[in-house]
Amino acid sequence: MVFKKTDQVQLIGHKNYLIYLDQNSFSTEYGNFDLKAIRKMKPGDKVKTHMGKEFTIVVPRIPDKLRKIKRAPQIITFKDAGIIAAHTGMCKEDVVVEAGGGSGAMTIFMASIVKQVHTYEIRKDFHAIVKKNLERCGVTNVDLKHADVTKGIKEKNVDIVMLDMGAPASAVPGACKALKPGGFIVGYCPTVEQVVKFKNSLTKFSNIIVREIIERIWEAGGDMSRPKTAPIGHTAFLIFARKI
Repeated sequence: MVFKKTDQVQLIGHKNYLIYLDQNSFSTEYGNFDLKAIRKMKPGDKVKTHMGKEFTIVVPRIPDKLRKIKRAPQIITFKDAGIIAAHTGMCKEDVVVEAGGGSGAMTIFMASIVKQVHTYEIRKDFHAIVKKNLERCGVTNVDLKHADVTKGIKEKNVDIVMLDMGAPASAVPGACKALKPGGFIVGYCPTVEQVVKFKNSLTKFSNIIVREIIERIWEAGGDMSRPKTAPIGHTAFLIFARKI
């Protein structure tokens, strides 16, 4: 594999850097990288900055890319995204409807797993950010719409409807029509008030589960291993239900 100017690479060493190869050089605190030289290399090769600091070139994976996308609203974290994918059984044959797009992080994450994502984003500024992030990450299986999901969902017989919006209950009627029998609806709700309104709207759904995922990262090694001082606490409640 030889890299092209349109590719991204992940450089792993004293620090991790995600770099677009459509430029000639990249400056860091450890020195400058010659990107023209990197384009002639392959994954696993070693590269040094002009200061002699060595890094390994690898092909970036989705988590690498998501850490570097442009952000507007807060993105759904890995801990929540992983549970959403696992609980719904998200797979390569699935068609997913999402609202809203936000910064596009969950969009890109789901697109790496499923067949097709249809994303509704009502805000013009967020729509532009998602579009740019999709392009920069090379994602092609997303149908991005500048539209209000509460006005109706055009897609039918979909597997999952993922709602990350201020009033997810308002999208439930459209989601119910769009989902296939047994399909999942998922609500990402930061507050208890949202949870109650959303759960009360799920009258045509079954197997309703409300979850909160708390993640605690540890610092391990040497003579002292302990949880990090600043854990990742509450982000949102996840509400799962299936169409009956």
